[in-house]
Amino acid sequence: MKLNTEKKTLIILAFFSITTLIVIFGVIFPTIRYIKNLEQETNVLREYLEKKYENTKAIRTSKKKIEEIESIVAKYPDYLFYHGDELKLITSLENLANNNHVTQKLVNSNLDKLGETVNLSLTIDGDYQNIIKYLSALEKESFYFTITNLQISSAFNQQNNNLNATTMNLDLILYVNQH
Repeated sequence: MKLNTEKKTLIILAFFSITTLIVIFGVIFPTIRYIKNLEQETNVLREYLEKKYENTKAIRTSKKKIEEIESIVAKYPDYLFYHGDELKLITSLENLANNNHVTQKLVNSNLDKLGETVNLSLTIDGDYQNIIKYLSALEKESFYFTITNLQISSAFNQQNNNLNATTMNLDLILYVNQH
């Protein structure tokens, strides 16, 4: 059987077309599918690793915060009032008044029968600026005071002739450490 050139060309072209289709469907498409699956798996792994990294970062941050909180909490006993600290408290308040040039009078307290709290009622007399300094210094004291009542009024009268004369009534609570 003699084939003319036209038929030979058609057979060769058909052969190359079939070979090309086999290569495309047998090699290229499976490779593309494999690459897409690999990309999906890589994305899943990346997301997993990012979550792990974020969790690790959160744990590190939490550990730092815990260490900061522990250091702050370790200082709390210094601010607490303990049984037997009555003299220390009174001395501290007297020194505070003297350092700020005000007169202080302890009106009422339960220092003789301590419970869970110490209640103090004070009257402080002096210049307005000195009373404000006294309050500021009280805030910086080593005891943790809770102010339940604060009343500031003018103490000016014709006899003392001081325009800045001020009286402050102050009620404080200190929590007593029971240990």
